[in-house]
Amino acid sequence: MGVVTDQLFRLFYRTRFYLDVPGLVQLLKFKELRQRYYQDLWQGSAAAIGAQAQPWGFGFCRVNRNGLAAVVKQSSVMLDNHLTLEVMGNKALVYDFLAEKGYPAPRHRRYTMKCVDLAEQFLTAEIQGPVVVKPASGTGGGRGVTTGIVDTAALRRASRLAARFDTELLVEEQIEGQSYRLLYLDGMFIDAVRRDPPTVTGTGRHTITQLVAQENQRRLTRPVARALSALRIDQDCRNKLREMGLKPSSRLDDGRTIELKRAVNENCSRGNHNVKDRVHPGTIATGAQLVADLGVQFAGLDVLCRNIAAPLGPDNGLISEINTTPGIHHHYLVSDRLKCVPVAELVLSHMFETRQGVMNMAHGPAEHSRKIA
Repeated sequence: MGVVTDQLFRLFYRTRFYLDVPGLVQLLKFKELRQRYYQDLWQGSAAAIGAQAQPWGFGFCRVNRNGLAAVVKQSSVMLDNHLTLEVMGNKALVYDFLAEKGYPAPRHRRYTMKCVDLAEQFLTAEIQGPVVVKPASGTGGGRGVTTGIVDTAALRRASRLAARFDTELLVEEQIEGQSYRLLYLDGMFIDAVRRDPPTVTGTGRHTITQLVAQENQRRLTRPVARALSALRIDQDCRNKLREMGLKPSSRLDDGRTIELKRAVNENCSRGNHNVKDRVHPGTIATGAQLVADLGVQFAGLDVLCRNIAAPLGPDNGLISEINTTPGIHHHYLVSDRLKCVPVAELVLSHMFETRQGVMNMAHGPAEHSRKIA
């Protein structure tokens, strides 16, 4: 708790205004959990391929093998350059690219808080159904995203939330179907996971707020990791509860399980299922062509569809997002660990074998000078 207390004090000193102290402490605890998880993951993965992993300070880890070093930081690796990451992190630009190349993309509109009426018109006149509001760029992990929006009041609330992360906003049609993450490494399809929305199960005694708090405590205290982020009651959650006639203070009947929100980013291992062997070959090929066209080395494609074993299309689903720093933990924190694909090992082996994203540590300046002489 000493590290958490020290970080909390520094944050208080910098901000100098009232903060949600319990929420901030929880955030720091999950940050430490994530750091420990990835340290252990890279240590074990390095050993499995005959390499050595060592902390390198400032959150970095250096994996050494045969005079080469692969530098990693949690799920980030040195395969794609910063400009690629920045462009791919801009959802509006990615949608423009998809449309230009003929890939199906959700119908959407770009707007800002100064012209939120454009988003309202999109909702009421063009889609006439649920929409999603999100920041155009600068976020990941579902931050600033609200789903299930059906009226202008909810749209404005969601817009204000998204605008905390980016002044440029997106409103898009809500695609029905399940969420899948397809992982590609240098154009090769290496894994696929179905990611279900987070759930809670009633006891007949506890409110939904209390059930969420209990789930977060389990995530922080269980010896085997379940999730690396907290489950939050946000606007997306409130929208989903409202559809069921519930609110955070509601008590669920004993044994009743509900989906807490549509966004899947805050689920846990029981909601992740390996489906690598079920993905339709046409979808695999489409994803490979897309990442090749974009020039992305390490990509996680988010697919929304009804049936991953059938081709994508208007009646089944589409590629909804391209992640260039895909969370490797999604492929380990799965319900059936025996089906887990060793993604970190595959990535490290690829980097060392192709000498992409690695540093040459074999020769220093003195030895190099002797060779020239």
